[in-house]
Amino acid sequence: MDRAQTSDSKMGSSLPFDFALTDGRACVLRLITEDDAAELLEFLPQTHAESDFLNYLPGEFQMTLEQEREFIRDHTDKHGAIALVAIVDGRIIACGGASPLKFKRHSHHTEVGLAVLKAFWHQGVGRTMMTWLVEWGRLIGLRKMRLAVFASNTRAIGLYESLGFVEEGRLRRDVQLSDGSYGDTFLMAKFYEA
Repeated sequence: MDRAQTSDSKMGSSLPFDFALTDGRACVLRLITEDDAAELLEFLPQTHAESDFLNYLPGEFQMTLEQEREFIRDHTDKHGAIALVAIVDGRIIACGGASPLKFKRHSHHTEVGLAVLKAFWHQGVGRTMMTWLVEWGRLIGLRKMRLAVFASNTRAIGLYESLGFVEEGRLRRDVQLSDGSYGDTFLMAKFYEA
């Protein structure tokens, strides 16, 4: 990973992080700011409309601008929390991050997730974001990083496995898909050495 300096010493790994998509376009990974809130309110519904692997169905994402700003503020000052965006040509093309769990018993781990615009699938954005988050988790001293992924999302599962995540369990018939059928959810985790 690039080791350029960052103003946030808590983060551990450095941002902004510049990389190239597989098609050669320049992309930068950086922290979300409150200035991104309005664009995220357009980005998130679009990603959820384009994919059957995300939690919201089209029309269900209902955050206000102030709620989005509050979410961003909440992910800038807690141990185990971070929110990132990937930018191409000045536009958000992916977002991801980590959320800590509420109670001290769980303070050694965090939950991660990401979303990428369909036009940028298979361009290395998800892999770069997840690789960065895994390294960030190690640098801040996490013992476990966890996520939930639809069992039918085999590409994402392959990515997570390649980064050291293992299946911890399966929630059967956990999600209703857009075609009305039901699918399972895998619970996966990456364990860091103690």
